[in-house]
Order: sequence, then structure tokens, then C-alpha cells
Amino acid sequence: MTLISIPNVSEGARDGVVDDLAAAVRSSGGRLLDVHRDAVHNRSVLTCTGGAAEIVDSMTELALRAASLIDLTHHEGVHPRIGALDVCPVVPHRQDMDAAVKVARSLATSIGDSGLPVYLYGTAAERPASRELPSIRRGGLDALIRRAAEDLPPDRGPHRIDPATGVVCVGARGPLIAYNVWLRCDEQAARSIAEEIRTTSGGPPGIRALGLAIGPGLSQISMNLVEPDITGVDTATAFIERAAAARGIELHGTEIVGLVEERFLPNPDATAARLLIEPGRTLESLLA
Repeated sequence: MTLISIPNVSEGARDGVVDDLAAAVRSSGGRLLDVHRDAVHNRSVLTCTGGAAEIVDSMTELALRAASLIDLTHHEGVHPRIGALDVCPVVPHRQDMDAAVKVARSLATSIGDSGLPVYLYGTAAERPASRELPSIRRGGLDALIRRAAEDLPPDRGPHRIDPATGVVCVGARGPLIAYNVWLRCDEQAARSIAEEIRTTSGGPPGIRALGLAIGPGLSQISMNLVEPDITGVDTATAFIERAAAARGIELHGTEIVGLVEERFLPNPDATAARLLIEPGRTLESLLA
């Protein structure tokens, strides 16, 4: 059985720390396929694979290592975060979702038994209030600490949340594309475009988007495309192009974060592919 885990850790600026986190995965039985580091987001996305036991063991070790190396009270980065190991989805690859749910819940129990609070989300969620990841993230870590003491305690592990290490969100889900588009504009304009294209604002299905400031005169639409069979990279880019053109804004670059299935790569003749900062890499090429 092949499962994929795609942990997002709240560190992308200190190469030595990211290397230590990657080593934690390898040393505990996981096979590490890819590491995507982003110093501005101060976040790294790892792509790992293995059987059920390897996923549980390696992701538990990663959670503990991240908690020992990352202090969220001193964290700086444009990407929101609520944990040192911020999110850890289990994704079935040519398997059914039931297998991913079973492993995700076992992983949540393992991390919780190790002393870290865990929320289950996605198909692995055990209550409606935590099924959608944005619902857990709403308001950031400070708000979640208050909610944990009131009506949304963690699903596993201690109910008290340490502000330095936060929580781990463990889920089971289908394919997702993390995709960024750089724009030559300020943060306010990027936020306006992100709001316009979001599914919750009437945009295409399956787009979650944030507008982030990246540098002087440069911002980013940071997206999760959660229904890539319906709304993929090219469709999302086309909507951003239209929204940007209406504001007189130029696209600067695009980026696919981590690995994607080959069928989700953009059309090589379309805008997204032409503006890619680095060529997209496929999951299949590294699983072979």
C-alpha cells in the first residue's frame, strides 16, 4: 500500500533546521521524495511516502523534532501558521480513502500520545467543526488557544496548547495543488484579487486563496486548489489574469509547490507554464 504524506513545517529560512527535519523523516523509516523551502513564507513542504507504519513513525518523529526546533513565539513569515508541524495530510495514491483515514487517525493518536495536541481534519475529521482546515485556522493560534479551552478542544493529546509549539493538524484528503502567482502590486491589491477568486466569494470551485506581500512592489496570490480535477492551475491562472488586468496589474511569475500528479501539470503553452519560476515536478517521476 502506497500512501503519501505532505507535512508542512513552519520553517523555511534556516536551512540547517530544515535539513534536521528532513533527517528526522529518513531516520524513522519514511522515504523523503521532495523538500520545498520558502524563506519568505518561512515554511517548508515535505513530500514523503511509505506504508502505514512508516508514515505513522516518521511523521510522529517529525512532529516531535519540529516542536523541539521551532518556537512560534519568535516566528516571522508571511504564511499563517498554528503549529511547528503545522499540517500533516495523508493522501492515498492509487488506494482508497479509507486507508488514508485509518492511517491519519493512527498518526493523530501517536502524536497525541507523544504530548502534542492534534486536530483531525478533512475526511479523517471526527466532528463537523474541524472538518475544514480553514475553520481550525480561523483567527490564528491565539484564537485557537481560546477556542480549545471553550468549545473546540483538540481531538488527541493534551487540551492545553503551548504557544511556542502550537498544534498539529492531521488529515486525510484527496489531491491538492499548492500554487502561487506573483503579481507586481501591493498587498492590498493582492488581497482584493484573492478575495475575488475565492470559492467562498463566488469564484471557481475549490480555490482557497490569500494575498500576501512578498517584497517591495511584489505580492503573491497563495492558493490551495482543493478540487484540481475541476479547477486546476490553468483555470486558476486565467481567473487571476482577468482580475489583475482589470486593475492594471502584471503577472510576474508562477510556482507549483512540491510535487503534483502528472495529469495536473499546466498546459505547456499557457500562461502558468510560461511563467513558472521552476519546472513543475511530478509525483510519478519520483515514485518510479
